[in-house]
Amino acid sequence: MTGHKQILAEISITRNAFHKLDDIFLKADENIANEPNDPREGIGRLPGLDRLIFLIPCVINRIEEDISKIKEFEDSAPVTEGLQAIKEGIDSVLVYYLKDDVGGALGLLSNALSSIDKLSGIIPQSSIRFLRDISGIAPDFHILSSMWEGFRESRRTRPKEPETDKSWSPELWLDYYREQARLEEPLIAMVDAEGLTGTSLEKGMKQMIEEREQMDKRMEKQINSYNLMRNRDAAFDPEYPEKFLDLLEIPDVNDEDDEEYEVRTVDLHYEEEEEPEPWASSLPELQDWNKHASESSFDDSELSHQDFEDDPVYHLLKPFTNNVFERLKRDYLNRVKESKNEEDLMRSPLEHYLVILALKPQVRISSCGVMAESVGHEAPRNGVYMFAMECLERIADAIERFSLKHLYPLAAEARNIRKQIEEILTVS
Repeated sequence: MTGHKQILAEISITRNAFHKLDDIFLKADENIANEPNDPREGIGRLPGLDRLIFLIPCVINRIEEDISKIKEFEDSAPVTEGLQAIKEGIDSVLVYYLKDDVGGALGLLSNALSSIDKLSGIIPQSSIRFLRDISGIAPDFHILSSMWEGFRESRRTRPKEPETDKSWSPELWLDYYREQARLEEPLIAMVDAEGLTGTSLEKGMKQMIEEREQMDKRMEKQINSYNLMRNRDAAFDPEYPEKFLDLLEIPDVNDEDDEEYEVRTVDLHYEEEEEPEPWASSLPELQDWNKHASESSFDDSELSHQDFEDDPVYHLLKPFTNNVFERLKRDYLNRVKESKNEEDLMRSPLEHYLVILALKPQVRISSCGVMAESVGHEAPRNGVYMFAMECLERIADAIERFSLKHLYPLAAEARNIRKQIEEILTVS
């Protein structure tokens, strides 16, 4: 085919993919509009995607307009490759929304961005705006990529969601909390896999440090992505997408104007009786955002009944955890005094293990009240109490296994609290 025909064929393919994506949102909006009891005004779109919905048709229209003014291309490959990359980016969004496949969506989008970033370095032909336009929409694809990386990491550390009926016993909730701890904490996972030894703690500590470094990189990327969203939101008007594409650069938003250009979130709230659209029924990230958005408008008094500090087991764990920290802090300061090395001393793997075991039950108790209220029975809370008992026993076992004689009082205290929790479980 000639260059014109190749480009027109790719335009048709890309436009069809976009129409498929746009139809998903249009049909959802129609269903909402036809349901008088639905409080939503429409379906929100992910940041980045909210702008691409307006920009992609504009980019396609502009390339059609530009190629109609020239007879033939010397090299049409960059344009066809760019259109294929946009189509692959659209396909990635479809994979996320239709299949709930974050990994697949991220893989497709990574391939698309590799092509887009490569094309961004090519000097565009004077009469063709496409390469400049594709560079202009690339940041919104990068915003989506950054978000999906966060989604993937969140799912990696999240076990199978609990059932909301009574089929989940306290023992099943205990298994849930165990798996959650293993997914979140390499130290716990390594000890569970290989047993409690100095070697397993060292390996878990090494993995934990590596994951924390990766987390820091992801956090930095998310901050950059947020600033990118904020600046682009401030400069973008959906009624005039061409003006946005014609901007030579996107100005930074001043800090004092930050609140005026708050990054938009997604509203995908479903009433309990409402059957959600199939394409969005299993997208946990959107549901989480929706919950956060709705909670932000609550009065504090509505949440006061969820005060986890009133929990009797939390009352037992809080002073014990403070005691663990105080004793380990004392050990650390003594090592600093004795050490001639000026570099900062880290906690040992064993100390990290003890700290994690002391903190985990408190973290779970802080959220189990909401879950117990949601399912209508006490199995989630009782499962947390059983999890706390296990963590306390593991603390005592670790202290004794490594003969930390100066911490023997902590081991005795842990086992004493464990017995008190067992009594609470017996009468509940």
